[in-house]
Amino acid sequence: MAHRHDLPPELRDRLAADPDASVAKAVAPHPGLSPERLRAMVARHGRQVLARVAANPDAPGDLLAELARHEPSARRALREIASHPNATAEALLPCVAGGGRSRVRAAAHPALPAAVVAGLLDDPKPEVVEAAAKNPSLPPAVMARRLP
Repeated sequence: MAHRHDLPPELRDRLAADPDASVAKAVAPHPGLSPERLRAMVARHGRQVLARVAANPDAPGDLLAELARHEPSARRALREIASHPNATAEALLPCVAGGGRSRVRAAAHPALPAAVVAGLLDDPKPEVVEAAAKNPSLPPAVMARRLP
């Protein structure tokens, strides 16, 4: 039942407070959960729910930054954060440092600082370079200097 996105808010909130991590994990990406409830899920279940909380469309940027700094980190959470429209520069920097798919996704995120995006143009992985080159925050002057 926790996987359903058409639950009444009262039931959704009760499931989010469930002591079973698998139930909380299933309900974590549901729209409408408050930042406080999402934080409580992470406090209760830790790394087990990080990626699913990061996938919540209502997760604010400051929560995403907290999730990105969580120890121990979770690669899947970093991937979700790197793609999240609410991600801030603070949340994206650990995603860039995390490497792999989170680095590629973060390279394309418009909230990533322009200086970081420009630095990613020299990344050894072509998919990171391509994502950074497509980033709308890449300054036109940097693009012009890179042209032959």
